[in-house]
Amino acid sequence: MIQKILIGFVIATVLILLALWLVTGGPGKVINYAKKIGNPIEYIFASGTSTGGFFTLPWQPDISIGGFYEIPDSDSASGAGTSEGEGDSLTTEEELAQMQKKYDALVKETDAARTFGTPSPQRGKVHLGAGGAESEAGKEYLELEADWGNSSPISISSWSLQSALTGVRAYIPRGANLFGLGYINEESDVYLNPGATAIVSSIFSPVGTSFRENICIGYLGRLQTFVPRLSSNCPLPSESLPLTPDNLQTYGDACFDFVQTLPSCALPRETPPEVSSECRIFLSNTISYNGCVEQYRHRSDFLRAAWRIYLGADGELWRNTHDVIRLLDSEGRTVDVVSY
Repeated sequence: MIQKILIGFVIATVLILLALWLVTGGPGKVINYAKKIGNPIEYIFASGTSTGGFFTLPWQPDISIGGFYEIPDSDSASGAGTSEGEGDSLTTEEELAQMQKKYDALVKETDAARTFGTPSPQRGKVHLGAGGAESEAGKEYLELEADWGNSSPISISSWSLQSALTGVRAYIPRGANLFGLGYINEESDVYLNPGATAIVSSIFSPVGTSFRENICIGYLGRLQTFVPRLSSNCPLPSESLPLTPDNLQTYGDACFDFVQTLPSCALPRETPPEVSSECRIFLSNTISYNGCVEQYRHRSDFLRAAWRIYLGADGELWRNTHDVIRLLDSEGRTVDVVSY
């Protein structure tokens, strides 16, 4: 009795499944699918891409995913590689050379990342360049340049420079925005405007402090040695003594004739005997660095976009031949790296 019930249940189940199959399309669905793909072998090679394809019945799972064998395309099946952009086959030696090139590039990128260290949020805003790697400390310097794309000035006084090889580290000090010769200058943080530069020397400052350059700075070059040399483009001395009736009466003809002979940034050494005492006083007070600053400090173009920064080392900081130097922000993260 139970056996008959089971047999009847199986028959009923088969009939129900068959009915459902017929309702959902039945043989017509298989025929239409076969018409759609045509020749199964052709479908395999035309079904896609370099990964190949499979012919499956509608109710079969997709076996092209996960660990199942796929029929390769004609190129990979032949085992021959092709050069990029061309159809030429590569030899084994060429393939090995390409692999070695990619490996070398990867190693280079890894070494560069290791040398660079932790990137700073200021990365790309200030660039570090090798200046003079000399055997004399007085000639050793690096160059900084603020990127032209910066939207605001960058303060670098809390930053530092460090050799990645020796570990030597020196901090960038504050400096005098308006430098005066012969007295204690007020120092403030060094800001680099977009496009501004800074020469960072290892030694102590010849004038006692780091300073921003201005249009009168060439006078200092006549008194001290600077590496690299300061600009010698100052306002002409004749600009300081306009030819007016009052000036002509006060200083005399000989004063005007003498001032006309003075070159830019030049300090008057010897004055002709015919020059008046008033003219001599004028020259000593005006044709000098401090005199030039006092006269032109209110001009809009007085300050230049350049700094001279001195790290105050007793000797050399960087290696003479090969070194890797990092520019670090106040948190010790790398802004830029230069190697030579």
